[in-house]
Amino acid sequence: MNRSVCFHCIPLYATCALLLAALVCAAGCSTIGSRSTSLEDLNRMDSALKEQPNPQVDMAQVNEASEYFEEEDNSFSAMTAEKFGKKFKLACLTLVHQEPNEPIAMAAFEEGVELFDHGQFEAAAKKLGYAAFRWPDSALQEDALFLRGEAYFFANRYAKAQRAYEKLLKKYDSTRYMDRVSPRLFAIAQYWEKLDQINHYGPITPNFTDKTRPFIGTFGNSIKAYRTIALHDPNGLWAEHAVMAAGNANYIRGEYFDAADFYDDLIKNYPQSKHLLPACELNLSAKLLMYQGPKYDGKALEDAEDLTNRLLSQFGPQLADRRQALLETQSKITEAKAERDLEIAAFYETKRCYGAARYYYLLVMQDYPQTQSAIEAKKNYARIENFRAEPKDYFAWLKVVFPEKN
Repeated sequence: MNRSVCFHCIPLYATCALLLAALVCAAGCSTIGSRSTSLEDLNRMDSALKEQPNPQVDMAQVNEASEYFEEEDNSFSAMTAEKFGKKFKLACLTLVHQEPNEPIAMAAFEEGVELFDHGQFEAAAKKLGYAAFRWPDSALQEDALFLRGEAYFFANRYAKAQRAYEKLLKKYDSTRYMDRVSPRLFAIAQYWEKLDQINHYGPITPNFTDKTRPFIGTFGNSIKAYRTIALHDPNGLWAEHAVMAAGNANYIRGEYFDAADFYDDLIKNYPQSKHLLPACELNLSAKLLMYQGPKYDGKALEDAEDLTNRLLSQFGPQLADRRQALLETQSKITEAKAERDLEIAAFYETKRCYGAARYYYLLVMQDYPQTQSAIEAKKNYARIENFRAEPKDYFAWLKVVFPEKN
């Protein structure tokens, strides 16, 4: 039955397509005609201005008219993919009687507000969404999108509320409702983060029962909400709280690389934040936990050294009893850096590159004289001090291919 219905619909679709093509072509042709006539008028006015030394024509009006005709160039030759897409979309909406209409949008908005006031939040959200759809790019749409998010929020449909708020921010990046959207997103993120800590949801485990959670990725959507606040409201009251909360959430889960990224962001972009000291301390801890040993990348170790120096110099009086622990951490970082250079020296020694090995052994002794690695480097240096690298025979394979004859 469904297949036969589709086949019968083919002539209808073809008729609609032909009708749309005719409408577009007619609009293009009429635009060409009207444009050419208007340009002739402008040319005539321009020549008149050149002939008269003191013209009585208002040049501002002439320039305004020429700009108007340039902006309204909808001829077929000037048709771009974006313009054609907009016209085609408008034509399709007109065919189904869903084109932009302010009175219809206003009526739907008022009905949605009334439902919202009576506590029928989900029904209100649908009406408000329809109102935003019927009058796009307007103050009414901005109001409707915000109230739609609020309706879903109070209906405890937090995933839908998050998407509604994100749609508002994407459409109106500097919306006047930003100071109300940010705390809503922060509350949603906090709720999902705590739920995930209690229940340990899998990242791709589907949710079929709890309407307050997203379908999948409870923790991931929590971090996404934090990011949305920092991205769209970087100078707002909630941005630094969102960045710090996202870093802490990842730190608790053992995602130290992601946690360090958020802490780095806060330290760099919010130097006056009240979270600066704990962010530096937790970032130092995350960097040290990221470091995997002397055979791996040492960037985390260098960052940890910079953070330690910053904490000791900038927050000295505030550290209290933690200062001694930081000094011990500083010594451990120095020892770890010495171990890295010692490992490099040992690598060159195994390759019989004794000159490079001696260089790194000397480097450890000079730069880290108080470390255990310096004692080891001194012993190894003395052992290979007189070693010379044996010249490598790069053509030994020729002797195998062409053995010498006796």
